[in-house]
Amino acid sequence: MYRNITKYIILLAITLTPLTAQPWNYDFGNSTGTHTAGASLTFLPTPPTDSARVRIGAGGSFNLENQSFPFGSNSYLRISASTSTSVNKFSVLGYNASKTATIRFKVRFGASNGSSTGAASGTWQFFLGDGPTYSDNAGFAGAQVFTGLQFIFGSSGAITTQYRNSSAWIATGLPASPFSQGIDYDVEIYANNSTSSQSYEYGGVQSLAANTWDLWVNGVLIGNDLTKAGYPANTNFDSFMFTGVSSTGNAANIFLDDFYYHNDIAGT
Repeated sequence: MYRNITKYIILLAITLTPLTAQPWNYDFGNSTGTHTAGASLTFLPTPPTDSARVRIGAGGSFNLENQSFPFGSNSYLRISASTSTSVNKFSVLGYNASKTATIRFKVRFGASNGSSTGAASGTWQFFLGDGPTYSDNAGFAGAQVFTGLQFIFGSSGAITTQYRNSSAWIATGLPASPFSQGIDYDVEIYANNSTSSQSYEYGGVQSLAANTWDLWVNGVLIGNDLTKAGYPANTNFDSFMFTGVSSTGNAANIFLDDFYYHNDIAGT
């Protein structure tokens, strides 16, 4: 009898556990395909959240490619940026909201073949926050951004990196050249929008002040207690996105795979 009751409790707990329970991992499986017009909630494999959305602005494409060159695990997502201020946008939204978060993803910038040549203009951005900007067709809204990163393509494979500090893009507090085209990077972000400091273990105990975030690249802390953007303090967030703009000939590409997300500071 007790064994049956225990089994019932376990089954009930499984039934009541939300699909968005975290931490979770998201990659693009083995599927391939191309999306070249409009918005879609079905082009990408379903994430362990509400939805993954893609949207085409002025040209470019979303491409699921399975190891056209070595990157990530199985299929990865390649996106070419819009040729104008109209954005090409990839969003993941609708997971369990919180005031703290940890996100990790693999990224590469470059030409369509993953190299550092052929993409001398264009901009890619990453945002973490909440609001209509994560599900509409417009560019970002600063008041809906907690964490913002901007990657500006230049000649000879250069990438100029900035972060969103209040209502402006700045580079103060980041190394001169943390990213370049044609190279794989593991990016990790620890975000704290609560009223108290947080701590986590990463090569020793790290302290994260209230309303700030840490940026790690390939296991190196390159941004410590970076100031948040315009998102209201002590407010939950539940979405992130990548946007691509101003790329001559849609030549500025971003490659993404192997997402990890936790609606807490991992390791606390």
